[in-house]
Amino acid sequence: MAIQISEKAKQELAKLDVRGANFLRISTVAGGCQGMTYSASIDDEQLEGDRVLFEENELRVVTDEESVGYIDGLQIDYSDDLISAGFRFKNQRAARACGCGSSFSV
Repeated sequence: MAIQISEKAKQELAKLDVRGANFLRISTVAGGCQGMTYSASIDDEQLEGDRVLFEENELRVVTDEESVGYIDGLQIDYSDDLISAGFRFKNQRAARACGCGSSFSV
């Protein structure tokens, strides 16, 4: 299971206090024009069955058992452009993605 996080995204996650007991939880949910979308939240309670996808220094990324198959190959970046600043989730393994980049299909 491999995911990549850009240096800019790591810096932004540190600003959001994603370190120590806090971690980034990534999951997939049904929705969007292509069928699935990524959901991200800051959490501090790892549940039974959760899988650690990424761990470096104090940064940890976790997903649930149902989402793990859709996360492999995920790239997390951060854009600070004026119109749509925020985190970007891109997965080269997705079969298709919508034009706005918010949903994908496998």
